[in-house]
Amino acid sequence: MTPDGPIRVYLLDDHEVVRQGLRALLEGAGIEVVGESGSAVEATSRIPATKPHVAVLDARLPDGSGIEVCRSVRSVDSSIQALILTSYDDDEALFSAIMAGAAGSPRASRSSTRR
Repeated sequence: MTPDGPIRVYLLDDHEVVRQGLRALLEGAGIEVVGESGSAVEATSRIPATKPHVAVLDARLPDGSGIEVCRSVRSVDSSIQALILTSYDDDEALFSAIMAGAAGSPRASRSSTRR
């Protein structure tokens, strides 16, 4: 919750089932999902228009990457925070996401599952 109301989130993932799951999880926690899309091109124009607090971006998309979307969106509106989602253990992509302005990049940690 922010002083102006609920946290506003935009979802970008090329898998509709992932978007539906994230939407259900977020809305169940009182977070408002203001938009979603399955392509980088669409998200690049829609995210600034919907003015979310946070954009949750899939790292790898058929037509680009969440990192590119992050860079583009934050160049238009640096107040939009970005969270890059990935299941890949790729330090170069993580560094690129941070350099593009992402606030975080959760990923499945192989080291936590190796015991």
